[in-house]
Amino acid sequence: MNNSNKIKNPSMFLLWIGASISIAEIYTGSVIAPLGISKGLLAIILGHILGTLLLSFGGYISFSNKCTAMESIHNSLGSLGAKIVSIINVMQLLGWSAIMIIQGGRAIGPILSISYKTSLLIVSVIVIIWSYSFFNYSKKVNDICVISLIILCIFMFSKIDLSKSIELRGNLNFTTALELSIAMPVSWLPVIGDFTKNGTSKKGVLFSSFLGYFIGSTAMFMFGFFVTIFTGKDIVEFISSIGILGGLVILLSTVTTTFIDIYSAVISSKQIFEIKTENKYIILYSILASIVAFIFPMENYENFLLIIGSVFVPVYSVVFLNYLLRKVKSPKFHTIGIISALIGIGLFNYFNKISFGIPTLLTILCISIIYISLIKIFNIRGVKNGQASI
Repeated sequence: MNNSNKIKNPSMFLLWIGASISIAEIYTGSVIAPLGISKGLLAIILGHILGTLLLSFGGYISFSNKCTAMESIHNSLGSLGAKIVSIINVMQLLGWSAIMIIQGGRAIGPILSISYKTSLLIVSVIVIIWSYSFFNYSKKVNDICVISLIILCIFMFSKIDLSKSIELRGNLNFTTALELSIAMPVSWLPVIGDFTKNGTSKKGVLFSSFLGYFIGSTAMFMFGFFVTIFTGKDIVEFISSIGILGGLVILLSTVTTTFIDIYSAVISSKQIFEIKTENKYIILYSILASIVAFIFPMENYENFLLIIGSVFVPVYSVVFLNYLLRKVKSPKFHTIGIISALIGIGLFNYFNKISFGIPTLLTILCISIIYISLIKIFNIRGVKNGQASI
């Protein structure tokens, strides 16, 4: 591997802080506000501990096996399974990239007193440049921008008047709030391995990704949570009231998050077709996400993206089990993994639909039972010369 692609621990730490600082995190934190301060903060912190542990473990597996996120899936589901999941992943990553561009454009437009389309164009151009430059030039630029973003976020926190809280009403329960806090870090599972495989040590990858995302995302959840409880204002309204610095936070947070999705979409595409030059596809996918942002209203496909995103908790449950049990190392078509993942997808969506328990944890538990049971039923003992012995 080219040493220029290596990501040192401080850069890995800042990379995942940058990924976690986004409007999406802030908005989700605001949703938890009706729980009240004590229960709300407990749900945010506990959920992030659980969710970020799963996220960083996914990154640890990719570093240990020197493989990307989708290659980890290939090791568990075989080539056909990995190809299907990769197609879904590319779709969702480009979709979420478009949504991030839309959110950024909507937020900075009023602050800069420019039209919505102009603000979209500005955000899109910066995303394209940022996505191209991260792996082609110094990562220190991203490091510096994330540090600047942290300082600006501290400034935004200081603008919240904590002297009195506002009584809020809502029917959100603790388990739902906990699930929201788990789901946000877990949503990065099909992405993290594309970066942690380029880390420098197992411990470094594990702790830098965990601490970076945990600190950043927890802080953003709390920011949205406190803005809602203590001001009652909409998130964009509050940030807009800060002025140009608020706009700068939105712009920087958009690009430091979106370029990760763009790059990972390119890496995932390697499981679908041959890619000789990553740079061309980074630019192509950045432009494609920008076009989608211009053409389609966010509301038309956000729910669709949430549905296809539900694939990855079950799939990565199989990846975790495969790594821990070390039973099968990439047969051509791993039937047990496919069956377990498909059942898990159905269960995950069902648990979410009926609001039963904590869907992510319940799904992982159910898949663990199913996967291990099937291994015992088919008497899969291990790996011999790269092939499963049955």
